[in-house]
Amino acid sequence: MNVLPQIIDNKIDVKTDFPLLVEREIDYINEAKGLFESGFYSYSLLAIWNGAVNNLKRKVEAYGVELWSSVVKDESGRKKYDKDGETIAERWSNVDDLVLIAGATRLGLLNPKAGKSLEMINWMRNHASPAHDSDNRVEMEDAVGLILLLQKNLFEQPFPDPGHSVSAIFEPIKNKAHTPEELSVLKDQIASYRNQDIRNVFGFFMDLVTKGEEPAKSNVFELFSVVWEKSGEDLRKALGVKYHTYVIDPDSDDSSDKGAKTRVFELLIVLNAVNYIPDGTRARIYRRAAEKLAEAKNTSYGWSVEESASKNLLQLGTFVPSVAFEELYQEILAIWCGNYWGRSDGYLSLKPFIETLNTDRIRTVLRMFRDNERVQEELSQSKPYKKAVALLKTFEDKLTLEAHKQELKETIEYLDDL
Repeated sequence: MNVLPQIIDNKIDVKTDFPLLVEREIDYINEAKGLFESGFYSYSLLAIWNGAVNNLKRKVEAYGVELWSSVVKDESGRKKYDKDGETIAERWSNVDDLVLIAGATRLGLLNPKAGKSLEMINWMRNHASPAHDSDNRVEMEDAVGLILLLQKNLFEQPFPDPGHSVSAIFEPIKNKAHTPEELSVLKDQIASYRNQDIRNVFGFFMDLVTKGEEPAKSNVFELFSVVWEKSGEDLRKALGVKYHTYVIDPDSDDSSDKGAKTRVFELLIVLNAVNYIPDGTRARIYRRAAEKLAEAKNTSYGWSVEESASKNLLQLGTFVPSVAFEELYQEILAIWCGNYWGRSDGYLSLKPFIETLNTDRIRTVLRMFRDNERVQEELSQSKPYKKAVALLKTFEDKLTLEAHKQELKETIEYLDDL
């Protein structure tokens, strides 16, 4: 290879041509130059590694260590940053380099190409250095290629501006209750972030919600909708999976009050995002709502209780999984049709559950009117019967096939015979 990366070219003054580097990094790179020129290519990569890791630590500190800590909390290995350390070496002494690299890559501070280059150098340290007998020795071309990638994708990259980085909003969110005007400013700031920054904010906000400390939790509830709007499906699913995890593994809640599950669920309600909870756990939620409807329906003089239970169901949204459909809808239909005395205003909250029925689910409802004892309990009475027939007739315009319309007609005729 005829062209050397500038950073190890002896004709180049590193201090002049790479102004973003500090003295410690320049020393490592000058060391790499000498080793490379002497033919010690594997050792030159080790010196470049040391310079790159130091550069990366400074970029993480400029961007926000707290955010870095948030994205590496599930990584294996040491990750305890010492904010009280006087030097960069002291502050990062209990953090593994690979954890540093993984977190910086997730934050977008490290170009994936540079990240892979550092992973390759790490592999070579362990398998292809002079300290290890190997058939895969580090050749000049190997060193040149990796150093060039790091030059372009790490050493030449600018440092994040602390005033405009994502971490700039963290202290205000964690430590101060905000007025509506102040929250509006923070919303606009979040709305201006790039996609990678949104991913970082999403993760950090989730951490604040699970911890539940005030005023951070309340601030996040006010701001999360902006992050949600800019988030992709994978991120949105992560919030539903977080709740699912707390349900099936309560011990995973490491918050001081053990209330993370409730807070995450409340956030899902605020975002109208219950549909992002996996089906099995979501079915459990709707079954409990069905139980509340049933209790209300069975309460003497309980119309106000019906209305409250119906509003509770409406908060969940119409994201009813198939495995819980009949259990829930038998209670919806029972409240919708009412009893001998009439019906409560609970049906008003239940309208969306009727209006969103598709053809297949309408046919299931028709079958329930014919076969489900809970649905049929009050239909021998005049008022519930009339409400049932009126409901069934609203389905006619939603059905296209004659066979389905005939099924509807037969269901109404069946009710006539009750």
